[in-house]
Amino acid sequence: METHVRQCLPFECAGLIVISEGRTWAMALPIMASAMGFAVEPSAWIEMLTSLHRRGIEIWATYHSHPGGQLRPSGRDDALRWTSKRLLLLAPFGEQIAIAQYEWTAPSDHRSS
Repeated sequence: METHVRQCLPFECAGLIVISEGRTWAMALPIMASAMGFAVEPSAWIEMLTSLHRRGIEIWATYHSHPGGQLRPSGRDDALRWTSKRLLLLAPFGEQIAIAQYEWTAPSDHRSS
């Protein structure tokens, strides 16, 4: 994930943390991005989610970056809540990448873990 963040700067990146057969890995999402947001083509979402479901792969979390350094979910991040129970936000701070984990609970409620 940290490499993905660095490769996408100054734009946002996005992906999924998935689990299958005891293995966990990050999958980059095919996005159109700017420094302030990103979008996934709906047909790409459908194809990816269908493929993961068919192969029995669980989505553990969604991740994406905030290149400006904000480690709190934005209003636009609410759109990711349907994908998984967790959101990982990544933000560059100099040479380091900070990571914050949030659990989606009630609508518009962001709880840091």
